[in-house]
Amino acid sequence: MFDQDGWTGREPQVRHAFSLSRIVDAGTPDQWYDLLGVVRVPVDRLAPEKLRGQLRPWALATLMAGGYAFGRYYACYSTLDEDDEPDKAITGDTLDWSGSAVLLPEQAAMR
Repeated sequence: MFDQDGWTGREPQVRHAFSLSRIVDAGTPDQWYDLLGVVRVPVDRLAPEKLRGQLRPWALATLMAGGYAFGRYYACYSTLDEDDEPDKAITGDTLDWSGSAVLLPEQAAMR
């Protein structure tokens, strides 16, 4: 872009989001991801890693509030592409959901 003072180059702002998908046919060769929703999240440019710790609590709250059935789900913190679809994953978390609670709490999974 050219203005009166010279060239001003503006890089496109990278947008970030949390997304939740249901893993269909989990653990089989036919496994695929059904994208349930995407929520754009504001990022502190000086500390973008702060959002990593908020992904799992967001996913659990979303599953509880949404009345989602038993199954395996995948929550992802990623950048967004030009169509507001998840693009480059930053971190992700797989959740086995009973329909009302996570089947394997995070603490048990870490042992």
